[in-house]
Amino acid sequence: MNESWLLYFFPLVSVVVCNVVYHLLSRKIPSGVNPFAGLIITYAVACVFSIIMFFMTCRRDITQEISKLNIYSILMGFAVVGIEGGFLMMYRNGWEVSKGSLVANILLAVVLAFIGFLFLKEEVTVKKMIGIALCVGGVIFVNLG
Repeated sequence: MNESWLLYFFPLVSVVVCNVVYHLLSRKIPSGVNPFAGLIITYAVACVFSIIMFFMTCRRDITQEISKLNIYSILMGFAVVGIEGGFLMMYRNGWEVSKGSLVANILLAVVLAFIGFLFLKEEVTVKKMIGIALCVGGVIFVNLG
C-alpha cells in the first residue's frame, strides 16, 4: 500500500468512525444529567488522551509547543463545546441519530461552501451549485417525513 494513500485516507476513516461512535455514545448519556456535566468528563478523558498522543507523536517539549499556539485554539474550545452540547441537546429533544447528524452536517457543508465562495475565493462551479441545491433539497425531504 502506498504511504501517501494511507496518509490521505486514514484521517477520513478516523473522522467517520469516531463520529459514528460519538453520535451513538452521545445518545447513551443519561437524560437526567446536565449535558455539560457529561462534557466535563468527556474533555477530561480527551485531555489525558491528547497528552498521551502528544508524547507518542512528538519529541519536542510540550510547553514549547503550547507557547506556539494562538487565540484560535482557545476559540476552537468554545466551538467544540457548542458542537457537542448542541448535539446532546438535539438528541434529548427528539432528533433521531440518523436525521440529526445528517441535517446538521449537510447544513454545515452548505454554509462552508458559501463561506469558501464568498471569503476564501474558492471556485464556484455549476457542479458545486447543483450539489448544494441537492443538499438543500435533501434536508427538506428528510424533514418532511
